[in-house]
Amino acid sequence: MLIELIVAFIAALAFAVVFNVPVRYLLPGALAGTIGWLIFRSLGGANTAIFLASVGIGLLAEGGARIFRVPVVIIAVPGIIPLVPGAGAYSTMLALVKGDFIGALTKGTETLFAAGAIAVGIALATVPLRLVWKGGKRHVRKTAHARITPTDSLKF
Repeated sequence: MLIELIVAFIAALAFAVVFNVPVRYLLPGALAGTIGWLIFRSLGGANTAIFLASVGIGLLAEGGARIFRVPVVIIAVPGIIPLVPGAGAYSTMLALVKGDFIGALTKGTETLFAAGAIAVGIALATVPLRLVWKGGKRHVRKTAHARITPTDSLKF
């Protein structure tokens, strides 16, 4: 398990570098990925574990974004990378190339569910917190509204 955590840290760190995350924020993103992987492995590695790990990463990213005053994406994207089902996508494509359409459908469905669990987990963690922190106010863009009255249409 320790080796897996080290590999998850390195993977998250490497993707943070690839995504041009500023150097001072590399560590929070890599730690979010490591903690997410720890949650995932502790819960057994099923889609539920991916969902709960994604929620944890989303909460860590929101908290880290508030502490470091950076966008949530800087911490969330590197943090989520260890959970991305790359092996499932590879297996799906391999089964398609080999002509095993049932196997491809099975693996593809598992991969889509895992990706969906990641997306829903991040959204479930971040959206309610943003609503609470912004006070539930609607941030509507203010635009100029032209008022047209009957007398305006008569002027030349």
